[in-house]
Amino acid sequence: MTTDFRTVFWKEWKEIVLERSAGGAGSYRPLLLIGVLGVLLPWRMGPERFFQPSQLLIYSFFAAVAVTAVIADSFAGERERHTLETLLASRLSDRAILFGKVAASMAYGWVLVVFIVIAGVITVNAAYWQGSVLFYRDPVSLLILLLGPPLVAGAIATAGVLVSLHAATVRHAQQTLTVGFMIVFLGTIFGVSALPESWKLWFARILVTWSAMGVGFAVSAVLLAIDIALLLAGMARFQRTRLVLD
Repeated sequence: MTTDFRTVFWKEWKEIVLERSAGGAGSYRPLLLIGVLGVLLPWRMGPERFFQPSQLLIYSFFAAVAVTAVIADSFAGERERHTLETLLASRLSDRAILFGKVAASMAYGWVLVVFIVIAGVITVNAAYWQGSVLFYRDPVSLLILLLGPPLVAGAIATAGVLVSLHAATVRHAQQTLTVGFMIVFLGTIFGVSALPESWKLWFARILVTWSAMGVGFAVSAVLLAIDIALLLAGMARFQRTRLVLD
């Protein structure tokens, strides 16, 4: 299982970095994203804005966007390239194939965010040097940086695999994911505003009485539960015979 997982993971990782994320143009697109989000924007924001915890929430959201751009190809791309039958006919286990594809997409989103944050820290320190190294020093920022991108990316990766499993084309999978992402995003905004006042007061009381770390761990637990539920759904839907027939 471990050897099979590594095989699938590295196969997916190489495809994501060299092909999917770059649109066939090598590694230029990820480097461009790092240059814009990790150099240009931090340089314009300055240390006061860049080192706010809310900025890391934006990077967590970007991890989801990055994964959305590559996860649709996980199975739909194999089907388009007529390599899905070969993959399914191999000795690789079902879980190794599924987990390897999900893990590679998650790792891509997380690693890209880490590189962007590192580039931003270097840029801000170089442009606004104050005699000592500036970095995220509060525990809330570190919690968001360590758990935010992988958990958010995990939700998108597992949901994307569910869509890609039976999508006819990569374009169809991407469109379904984009529409679903927007529905969830807008539904959350309007759903929160439509909550009964008693519920809103309950949530407001939590935000006031709980510590920032407590809220962070609670949100992380909810995201982890979503990731696990979607992964279990993917395991239930992953059926080799049906995938070949599709």
